[in-house]
Amino acid sequence: MKKTHIIAIANQKGGVGKTTTAVNLAAALAVAGYEVALVDCDPQAHASTFVYDREKLDVALTDVICTRWDHSQPGRPTRMNFEPIQSAVYQTSFERLDVIPSNLGLAAFDRDTAQAIDRLEEALREISEHYDFLILDCPPNLGLLFTASLKAAEHVIVPIAAQYLPLEGVGDLLLSLDEMIARRKLNILGALITLFDARTSLSRNAVEAVRADQTLGSKIFETIISVNTKLAEAPAYHVPIYSYQTQTAGSSRAIQQFDELAAEVLSRLQLPAQKKEESKRAMHIAK
Repeated sequence: MKKTHIIAIANQKGGVGKTTTAVNLAAALAVAGYEVALVDCDPQAHASTFVYDREKLDVALTDVICTRWDHSQPGRPTRMNFEPIQSAVYQTSFERLDVIPSNLGLAAFDRDTAQAIDRLEEALREISEHYDFLILDCPPNLGLLFTASLKAAEHVIVPIAAQYLPLEGVGDLLLSLDEMIARRKLNILGALITLFDARTSLSRNAVEAVRADQTLGSKIFETIISVNTKLAEAPAYHVPIYSYQTQTAGSSRAIQQFDELAAEVLSRLQLPAQKKEESKRAMHIAK
C-alpha cells in the first residue's frame, strides 16, 4: 500500500506566508513527480482561490466535515448527510496537483461538538491511498478546526516571517503541538523562514532569533523564502508560482527556492528527490 505523507502548514499568526507555502510546496512536490492533494482547511479559502476558480465549485470541505441542517421545513430542521470527500476533490490546471477546497462555511466547524474533531482525519483516510502527499493549509487560529487539522497530520511545517518579533504567538502554537506530540505521532518537520529581505537588518535579526529558539532552532530549513511580489501576484491567475504567466527573475527565484524547500522536505522524509514515473492514480475525478 502506498505510504501517504500528510503535512500540515501551521501558524496561528496571520501574514506569515502560510498559504503561499502550502500551495507552492504542493506544486514543487508535484513537479518532483509526486501525486499531491492540497487540502484547504482555512475558511478564508485563499489556497482554494490560489489554484482553482471557486465559482466552479459544487462541493467543498465544508460539506464533508461540518454539521449542516436542512431548514426547508419550518420549525423542523433536519440534519443533512455529510458529502463523501471524493466529491470535493478537484483537478487543478497543474499536473499531479489536486485541491480539496474550502469556503467561509467551514468556520462553523469551530462551533461543532468535540466529536467532530476526528472527521477530517477519517475523511482523508478514504483518499490517502491515491496520493503521495496531502498538504494541509491550516486556519490561522487555535480552534477546533486547527486541532482537527493537526490531528489529521503526520508532520507539521511552521512558517515564520522574518519580521519584527518573529516568534510572537509561536509559543502558543508549540504548546498545541506538544499536546499532539504527546498524544500521537506528530512530528515537527521543520521551521521555514518566510518574507525574508536580505537588505534589512530586521530580517537578519529575525532569522537569528528563530535560530536561537530552543525548540525550532535546530529544525530550521536551510531554504529561506524571500519577499517576492510575483508570489503575491500569482493567486490572481489561480496558479502556483510555477505556472505564473510571465516568467521573470522574481518568479524564477521563487521557483528555485520552493524547489530547494521540496528537496529538503523529501530528504528529511528519506524520499527520492525525483519520483520515478508510475501509472496514474486510480481515483477518477470528474471535475
